[in-house]
Amino acid sequence: MATISSSDVLCATVSFRGRQLAQFTSSGFNSFTDVLRAIRGAVGSVVGLIELSVLNTSRGWRECRSMYIAPSAPGVQLTLGL
Repeated sequence: MATISSSDVLCATVSFRGRQLAQFTSSGFNSFTDVLRAIRGAVGSVVGLIELSVLNTSRGWRECRSMYIAPSAPGVQLTLGL
């Protein structure tokens, strides 16, 4: 896996079923996990196979991956009994 530092400028594009869902250019990522967190937030409630392309303009590399986004775990609703 390619190196990412917080000062690198990354361009990411996400496609789902042939349609571009999100595209952003940003910095401040310390790892590929940070990039994946941003992608998850950008695509919202999409579930399924996505195509992800990440270009690191600072270091000159591009990585393309097919990834499966699983459904988010349901939240827990708490109630107070009075």
